[in-house]
Amino acid sequence: MASAGARPAVVPRAGATVVNQAHQGTIVPRKSATFPRSRGARFGVALLAVAVSLVVRLIVGKVIDDRGGPFLFFTPAVMIAAWYGGTGPGLLATLVSVAVADYFLLLPRGRFSYSNGDIPNIVVFMLVGAQISWLSGALYRSKRRAEADAESARQSEQSYRTLSLELDWRVRQRTSELQFQTSLLQAQSNASRDGILVVSTDGRVIFRNRRLLELWELPADAVSGSIANLIAAMRTRLSDHQHPLGDADVLADPESEQPISLQFEDGRTLECYSASVRDAEGYSYGRVWYFHDVTERRRVAKQILEASERERQRIGQDLHDDLCQHLAGITFLGRVLQQKLESRMPGEAEAAAHIVDLLEGAVRRARDLARGLQPPLLETAGLGPALQELASNVQGMFRVQCHVECEHPLPLSDSAAPLHLYRIVQEATNNAIRHGKARNIYIDVVRVGGRVILTVEDDGVGINDEGTTEGLGLRTMRHRARMIGALLTVARAEVAGTIVTCQLTIPLLPEPQTPPPDAQP
Repeated sequence: MASAGARPAVVPRAGATVVNQAHQGTIVPRKSATFPRSRGARFGVALLAVAVSLVVRLIVGKVIDDRGGPFLFFTPAVMIAAWYGGTGPGLLATLVSVAVADYFLLLPRGRFSYSNGDIPNIVVFMLVGAQISWLSGALYRSKRRAEADAESARQSEQSYRTLSLELDWRVRQRTSELQFQTSLLQAQSNASRDGILVVSTDGRVIFRNRRLLELWELPADAVSGSIANLIAAMRTRLSDHQHPLGDADVLADPESEQPISLQFEDGRTLECYSASVRDAEGYSYGRVWYFHDVTERRRVAKQILEASERERQRIGQDLHDDLCQHLAGITFLGRVLQQKLESRMPGEAEAAAHIVDLLEGAVRRARDLARGLQPPLLETAGLGPALQELASNVQGMFRVQCHVECEHPLPLSDSAAPLHLYRIVQEATNNAIRHGKARNIYIDVVRVGGRVILTVEDDGVGINDEGTTEGLGLRTMRHRARMIGALLTVARAEVAGTIVTCQLTIPLLPEPQTPPPDAQP
């Protein structure tokens, strides 16, 4: 096999043109095997043939007396001249033969004279010579054209052969490069810690790596069929066998960075990223899926969030039990001081009353902060009452209308899900008030099939979709959604404001079977 960057050596065959390897396929035409036939040579051959014919006639004439046919021996001379030189030399040989025969053979010899009886022979000979010259000339021209065509065909054949060898070398080189790149990509894919799956537009599995089978614990023949059969096999490994994996309304947009969270029956968690494979003109060849195991990362992140929540609760408890009590004591002393100053110094008593009012406001704010850091109703009453209390606090503190619609109870199997959903609502309402300048906030929590859909909508200025970067609050909301396997989207409302949507997949509980009316109790 030729090495990369080298050109294949071309071995010429006998009778073919030579390929110059140093010039990378430059063709050197082969010289023609035909002798050069210049004008002088062609007409010289005609005169020589006539002379030879005359000599032969003179020699033969000593033995044979051929008065009636003196032109018979000049016919070969005309034929040879026309064959070698074409029409012109043939006609010249014909005329010269007539003159030579008249001078040397016809009586009286030694001068150009002929009798009436020689005219028919001369005319016939000239007609035959002209016909032979014309036919031989046509044959000569055809032969020359055939030789030129044959030479051109040989050159074209050699050029084609050279180009074919060059094309074959380039094809082998590109095939070798593609095979190397394919082997490299396969090695990289098999060495990846992510499961990779490539599906064509018609639903066929084009490629998968070994890690995909390891993550999903599937046999090799599970990915040999259509994507529908593969997804059905994948769903059997999930805790929710009805998970809409692969559905068009759940798969991430090709330009989106939001993954799909998949919870396994054995407790493992995978994140699925999906993107469309397109060429430069935008034609879609299919989709590629990446499955990343985030079980350990989720475990560590959950521990960090739990520690954070415990710290929140400690701070909230300290605010309620320590700071609020301390401020309440200061407020009580302020009231006593106000009562003492009312009889002696009314002006100072009024100032003391104002200070006491400020202290009471600080106590209320500290208690609201404590309830926000440590929502007591979340653990005792559930998510709905906790959201109602949050809405009441928002209305009291910021003078905005906050409406809550929440189904109760919600079938949340994950014990951490209510707290994360509560924090997402809390952050969304804070963003709506501080950044969106909203006057009305609507919080809805509903169950649709196998999903719990949380929506926080406001009538503020709305989020700017262009040229903005996610802040810490939005990143925290997305992180909390991923922790419980939910999909969070933040978009601008159609009229005004912002809509925050969090979709959480929950296992579908079997509906209770109602006994028939005639069943015995």
